[in-house]
Amino acid sequence: MIEEHSVDQRIDLSTFQRSKIEGQCNGDSFFTKETDDYFVCLVADGLGSGQLAHDASTKAVKVVEEHHDDDVEMLVQRCNQALSNTRGAVLTLFKVHFKSNVLEYCGVGNIRLIIGLPSGKLIHAIPKTGFLSGKPTKLQVRQVDYPEGSMFVAYSDGVELSSPDKRNVMRARSPKIAASLLKQKALATKDDMTCVIGKLT
Repeated sequence: MIEEHSVDQRIDLSTFQRSKIEGQCNGDSFFTKETDDYFVCLVADGLGSGQLAHDASTKAVKVVEEHHDDDVEMLVQRCNQALSNTRGAVLTLFKVHFKSNVLEYCGVGNIRLIIGLPSGKLIHAIPKTGFLSGKPTKLQVRQVDYPEGSMFVAYSDGVELSSPDKRNVMRARSPKIAASLLKQKALATKDDMTCVIGKLT
């Protein structure tokens, strides 16, 4: 299902989710929130599938929901702590800071984040390998310029995009159109999938 969020905010946002098996809970979870100062987004994928995977990914969501004003590194460390005694999860978390027009991100595992700049340049945010399960880990937090008109797409491994697919998504006039393109790609996948697409207006 594609959900279009309010476009009177700074981030025009659309999301798309589908379970591996219709009617079964999705092992992926996501969370977004916009404040006056920033937009924060988390996409998490619990290891495996089904209820235990869902339980792990929703633990990460709860952490970010409760502490979204923390910096990116602290949020991911909190998620890691919360994932103790679970299957574990991979995730990507980022913040768009409106005053500085900077996107700050941290990823662990195979959740992809692609940033499309108004110039047409695509930036692939490189995640750290592995997964989070409560064990101490050194995180890598990076920043990129994110001017007005930039778009991002964050997606779980249930989505497979070729280089032309990525370019077509970023050329879409709006996140809603981009989400429709991704939904067409989803028809051929056999895994849980989640996409979050946003554009700074």
